[in-house]
Amino acid sequence: MQRSPFERAGLVVLRLCEAVLLCLTVALVVGVALFRYYSRDLPDPASLATHRPFETTRIYARDGQTLLYELFDGGQRTVVQLDDVPWALKAATVATEDAGFFTNPGVDLRGIVRALYLNREGQVLSGGSTITQQLVRSVLLPSDERTQQSYRRKIREAILAFRLSRQFSKDQILSMYLNEIYYGNMAYGIEAASMSYFGHSAKTLSLPEAALLAGLPQSPTVLNPLVHPDMAKARQKIVLDLMVKAGYVDRQQADAAYATAISLRPPAVNIRYPHWVFFIRDLLERQYGPELVYRGGLRVVTTLDPQVQDLAQASAREQVAKLADRNAHNAAVVVMDPRTAEVLAMVGSIDYNDAAIDGQVNVTLAPRQPGSTLKPIVYAAALSMDWTPATMIWDTPTDFGGGYRPQDYDNHFRGPQRLRMALAGSLNIPAVKTLQHVGIQRFLDLAHMLGITTLQDRERYGLAVALGAGEVKLLDLTAAYTAFAAKGQARPPVALLRVTTSYGEALPLPAAPAPTPIFGPRSEQIAYLITDILSDNAARTPIFGPNSVMRLEGDRPAAVKTGTSNDYKDSWAVGYTPDLVVGAWVGNNDDTPMAEVAGANGAATIWRAIMQSAHAGKPPEPFTRPEGIVEAPICAATGTKVAGCADQVKERFLQDLPPSASEGQYVTVTVGGDGACLATDATPPAERHTAIFLQPPPDARAWARSAGLPQPPTIPCRPPGSPQETAGTSRPAAVAAVTSPVPGEQVGGSVTVRGSAAGQYTLMYGAGSAPTTWSPIASGVGGVENGFLGTWPTDSLTTGDYTLRLIVALPGSPEQEVRVSVKVNHEAVTVRLLQPAPDTVVKQTGQLLLSAEAGGPAVRIEFLVDDQVVAGIDGTNAAWSWTTAGVGRHTVSAVAIGPGGARIRSQPVVIRVE
Repeated sequence: MQRSPFERAGLVVLRLCEAVLLCLTVALVVGVALFRYYSRDLPDPASLATHRPFETTRIYARDGQTLLYELFDGGQRTVVQLDDVPWALKAATVATEDAGFFTNPGVDLRGIVRALYLNREGQVLSGGSTITQQLVRSVLLPSDERTQQSYRRKIREAILAFRLSRQFSKDQILSMYLNEIYYGNMAYGIEAASMSYFGHSAKTLSLPEAALLAGLPQSPTVLNPLVHPDMAKARQKIVLDLMVKAGYVDRQQADAAYATAISLRPPAVNIRYPHWVFFIRDLLERQYGPELVYRGGLRVVTTLDPQVQDLAQASAREQVAKLADRNAHNAAVVVMDPRTAEVLAMVGSIDYNDAAIDGQVNVTLAPRQPGSTLKPIVYAAALSMDWTPATMIWDTPTDFGGGYRPQDYDNHFRGPQRLRMALAGSLNIPAVKTLQHVGIQRFLDLAHMLGITTLQDRERYGLAVALGAGEVKLLDLTAAYTAFAAKGQARPPVALLRVTTSYGEALPLPAAPAPTPIFGPRSEQIAYLITDILSDNAARTPIFGPNSVMRLEGDRPAAVKTGTSNDYKDSWAVGYTPDLVVGAWVGNNDDTPMAEVAGANGAATIWRAIMQSAHAGKPPEPFTRPEGIVEAPICAATGTKVAGCADQVKERFLQDLPPSASEGQYVTVTVGGDGACLATDATPPAERHTAIFLQPPPDARAWARSAGLPQPPTIPCRPPGSPQETAGTSRPAAVAAVTSPVPGEQVGGSVTVRGSAAGQYTLMYGAGSAPTTWSPIASGVGGVENGFLGTWPTDSLTTGDYTLRLIVALPGSPEQEVRVSVKVNHEAVTVRLLQPAPDTVVKQTGQLLLSAEAGGPAVRIEFLVDDQVVAGIDGTNAAWSWTTAGVGRHTVSAVAIGPGGARIRSQPVVIRVE
């Protein structure tokens, strides 16, 4: 059947509609499939609610206001609320980036169509991205997808933007965008951008400034106004025109804004006190990790006091300038508060930017040889054991083994010195002897407890470490002195006061151990004794003079110690008042020696300058003497409590360790007349009196003789009316002989070795009856006839057999050697008859000197002649002058009596009376 034209036209229309419907159906199905395909594995836009963009970490001084530096990883950012962003910046941003922002569903369909048309050849020429899409791209898309120029990325971006606009308000999206977008010049977010380009907060942005910034996100590098000001200005004009088009401003306002000159801040790295900042940075990284430090927007309040820091820097630079002609070019300073252990100042060098002095090296953290500044730790260890400030130490030439013979700075020797005088005068040999008494391991233990983090290779250090033969850090050493100032309480340096996130959440600070009483229950008292000595200007006057650099104006109490390393490579001074501790160093980073810049004329000048200025206007504050410290008179020459001493001085002691009534190195002798002879039974009582003589230790006796030190008389006083008789006749001395102890004798404690040595001699000992290794005891120049050869300390030896060995050398003759085997027994009381010598011949009614020495727990010595007691003397050293009687041979011996009455007799000696 033939259809009419109308029917045929209707059929065509129907089939076209079916085709269109089919196309639409297919398009819908394809669209849904594409939507599902491109939206698979997309992140949830809701995650933006908890998204925290990286922020800049800010480091402040202790006032919480003085900004020292901002730490960031690739850029700076400070998050601000939308209410704090001015209207001009919001309007400029919307007009430029997305005019339909407040009405579109997150995507601009017209923009997409336009982009598709422009990009029809396959090359992306137009973005068509809304503000919401840009936010999605920078936050939600994976980093490797953000820069892809592909349809796939644009589709996924549009899907996410659509979803985002349904979950967040326009204000929320705009706020996130303004805090996230990159503005160039390492500035992320509008606050960082405003600070970076203009030097002020985004709150105060003007319309011209807002228009300039709003144009930058299109191409932050090309439009950077600091690099390309003309291009940035042209972009500003475009932004202002777009604002006029959108109705935000009129033409007159836009033209006025464009004509307004903008003041840009030149790019600079604004860092105050770089050594401190980088010290804090490292501390933060260890505590919180780099990710949180560089991207977490922390607010870090440190302990640094800018006023103290500036004072320390100025003092260091000024004093180094004065020392330039002595080849001293750098200095470092640490200032701490002893009450809190807070670091108030850290000067790592006099100029961080001076490459000629390696200024970027923080010398406060660099190990350097500290010279004598370790001596207070050595003496503190001795005081915590059994010594007192009155303990006598001999400053005499000493060989400590291995050829180690230290000298004082002026190569003089001062003989017996009380501990107070030795430490205050910084004498070297007494310090080494003190370390020898303390023990290197005990000293190292104490140094580490005080905060010294170096000196870890214990086998490396010998006695020379007492004089600085080991490297320490200025920060550590200042902290160690802080423990003395803090009454013996040791704490590590504190550098952080408060750390919070940008949201105000407080973070835990590095663990701070409780203050440790470093010297045990007597910690405060021992710390006070060290402080008292280091602040005693009278005690250091004999060496440094009465008005040294260590004395502050107005006699303000201050404890201080200087130090100088070998060849003047390092100059140190560390000291404190009750409220400030200052450590200073002067030298050269490359270890070049200075020209006689010691601690006193180098670092101490910086120490004094800081102390004087920091305490200006403040009344002097004394160091408070704690309970448990007593004051007692002593004899200045002996350090003992001696009645009738003409040169008494007052000394301070631990209450449970008062001055001793006598010292083993002092001997009390009954003399007659003018004191040049020993009193005898025949000496009238009115002419008898006691005299105290200092008996030098073996290694000091040669010095004592050369120095003319008074020695006890050895000649008995003659009876009234009779000519002076000799005390006996002498025999030719053997080239080498050991007369005491005798072979097989049991010995203990400090053993006096006597004998003869016609030439230079060396006395040593070894374990067993046939030793293969030997340890030194003493050496001398010779000329000894049946006299003292040395003192052998056996307290540290185990019980058993030992061999003494004496070697004597005479010019042109072979060496002579004598060996004597003995047994060390620490439980036994021992006694040695020192005089008379065997076969001594004396005249009848003459005088014979009897002397003996006891070891072990002896309390009294008796002299016997023919088994009859002729004298008894308390103590371990005794001397008596016996009036001879009865012609013939007599047997002389000595008996030592122990605490329980046990008696031990010496080998007898036969003498002859004619």
